Amino acid sequence: MKRLAILLFSAMLTFALAGAASAAASKPQAMAIQVDGKAVDFGADLLITKNKAYVEYAKLFKQLGYESYMEEATKTIYAENGDFEIQATVGGDLAFVNGLTAASTGELISRDGKTWIGLRFASLLMNYGVEWEADTKTAVLVFQGPTQADKDAIKAMFDKLRLVEASGDVEGLASFMAKDTVLDVKALQENFKSIKAKTQSTMEEMTIQAFNGGKAAVVALEETKKVSGGFFADVKTQARYMLSKDEAGQWKIYNIEVLDIEYTDIPGLFKQQATVPEAEKTAIGNLFAEQVKAANEKNAEAYVATLEDYPEKEELKASLVEMFGRLSLNVTTEQLVIVDYDSSGKATLLVSMLTETEIAGQKYKNRTVVVNDAVKTNGKWLLKAETGVLSNENL
Repeated sequence: MKRLAILLFSAMLTFALAGAASAAASKPQAMAIQVDGKAVDFGADLLITKNKAYVEYAKLFKQLGYESYMEEATKTIYAENGDFEIQATVGGDLAFVNGLTAASTGELISRDGKTWIGLRFASLLMNYGVEWEADTKTAVLVFQGPTQADKDAIKAMFDKLRLVEASGDVEGLASFMAKDTVLDVKALQENFKSIKAKTQSTMEEMTIQAFNGGKAAVVALEETKKVSGGFFADVKTQARYMLSKDEAGQWKIYNIEVLDIEYTDIPGLFKQQATVPEAEKTAIGNLFAEQVKAANEKNAEAYVATLEDYPEKEELKASLVEMFGRLSLNVTTEQLVIVDYDSSGKATLLVSMLTETEIAGQKYKNRTVVVNDAVKTNGKWLLKAETGVLSNENL
């Protein structure tokens, strides 16, 4: 997904360059520059060399509404205007815009005691379309967005998505997906349906990383909290949304990349205990104890015996044999609570464990909090092989 975001940004640059390629056909003897309909005279801060126009970097960024400075030690330029953060180095091969990359070979040069940046290159980094008017020898720069209206429309899409979450409208989730989305919409709906708690999400930050008319890359920092209902771990999520406009001009989700997850109240999770018959609670606790014992004794056969059958079970056993041959484990269960229970034979465990590991003479100690589902099959409780790690702390 990260590669997709980079490719999208590169595609934006390529598209914009294509429309203005004729500007480099011959070296102009003089040229004028127009920004959003107004003529701008850069005077001695405009340099034309090898059929290419450069502008003194500070002058250009200031004209386009940016604050900028150069770190002299590394010859790196930093510029920002609230929507875009740009970083580019003299002689460097890559520039960065809101964390996305763009090729910058030959675009920043030093000459006559000044630092120059390619006019077309810099303009495109700041999302200005560039056209060349041959008859007047004028480079015309027009801002391509995101305008305030663009920002408002994108935010409105996220606000509507929050309403769908609050109402529990599983089917409504599909209406936010682009026709060519790469996401598994049915899987998303099933996951949404499986959450037994009522939740509420708020957006703390929204940054438009890249924008080109009908496409946008948006990074959102969202916090989701449990309001009521069953077990749920409050979480902060940073995700990159790749958006595109549909035929009606509405923003839709093409892809989502989760960049970071932070569970915000780990101690509080252990208070979300479910009501479980004592016999079942004991059986599930004993099952987990058997798994811990098997790990400590390096007994792969006993370990997989605590798991529900699934196609890759033998492969897991082989991996455990290999791992147990390389290291020693001492696992201690600190806390174990059952946070979800269904009398039909399903349960969810929340466990805090201390793990001491010795490998190649080196010792490590960790505290890990995990969630693990269990199922009752033919009267016997078994654990699912998949385990969700909520936190992992080196001690």
